[in-house]
Amino acid sequence: MQFKIPSMRKGRKASIDLTTFEGRIAKQGYHQVGKHSAVKICKYSHDALLGKESCYKNRFYGLSSHQCLQCSPVLQFCNLSCRFCWRLIPETKTGWLQMPPAFQWEDAKSIADGMILEQKRIMSGYKGNPKALKQRALDAMQPKHVALSLIGEPTMYPKMSELLSEFHKRKMSTFLVTNGTLPKALEALTVLPTQLYISMVAPDEKSYAHVTQQTDAAAKMLWKNYLQSLDYLAAAGEKTRTVLRMTLSHNLNDFNPDGYAQLIKRGKPHYVEVKSMVFVGFARNAGRGLQLGDMLTIEEIREFAKKLADLSGYIAADEHIPSRIVLLCRDEKTRKEKMIDFDAISA
Repeated sequence: MQFKIPSMRKGRKASIDLTTFEGRIAKQGYHQVGKHSAVKICKYSHDALLGKESCYKNRFYGLSSHQCLQCSPVLQFCNLSCRFCWRLIPETKTGWLQMPPAFQWEDAKSIADGMILEQKRIMSGYKGNPKALKQRALDAMQPKHVALSLIGEPTMYPKMSELLSEFHKRKMSTFLVTNGTLPKALEALTVLPTQLYISMVAPDEKSYAHVTQQTDAAAKMLWKNYLQSLDYLAAAGEKTRTVLRMTLSHNLNDFNPDGYAQLIKRGKPHYVEVKSMVFVGFARNAGRGLQLGDMLTIEEIREFAKKLADLSGYIAADEHIPSRIVLLCRDEKTRKEKMIDFDAISA
């Protein structure tokens, strides 16, 4: 199952076959780590290094964008095919049910070490970039935060507790983003992330089947699992920070705010991120049925977030206009505590 992503180093013409998974992943800027993991520098990490806009996680929670390690231990595997996803996975049909019998997962320490090493290798180039802020370029060589959200469904990795522990040993904070379809994997966690996210992509089972491109039978099972994961989220909120993360698209899932509000009440997250889908990457594929105009404006996101707040009792607390996202907080206490003391974590 091991594959090698072609080199995309600046100044070198790489021979890339865009008909292959490896070629298309390389074209998108992924850097492979080991057999099944990857890191990638996001737009806001790059911009922060140049003294420009940081990401919404910086504004909402205090995360340093230039010290954020965006990664995944499941480069090849996802069990959903969400229409708004900008990743490659939905078109590859390389899901978890297709894992070959001989496939073996790598150990957590090797993955953590490899990810950090590759991140430093990528970031080292900014030290020679005259447009980069010198101190930020130096700080970027010491990543302080891990976003397990890059591609695939991370809870498919069976050693997630060990991986979280490896990062925590290195005094790094962790954000784990899951689609909530594998509640048993969540329940098996013996180590919790600094912040646990579950995606909220539809307000009801029927819409869920359409958004995730599942058969009715599969959607029925996955929706049941999803609700079980929301129950887990409510319990986990007693031990760690929790979030429901929405991605809204016109004519796809931007309706039935009452249905979403019921899910929020069930999961009881500390925070809800109400965000527009972005018409980039593979979200532009004709088969997804989306168009540029399906992105919601920040005004529309504000309006939808207000409806959710009114129905759920949450508070509209902040927004990040470039990302077209509004943050809802459960109450005044969570609003006051939304900024994380990352220095205390890394002390």
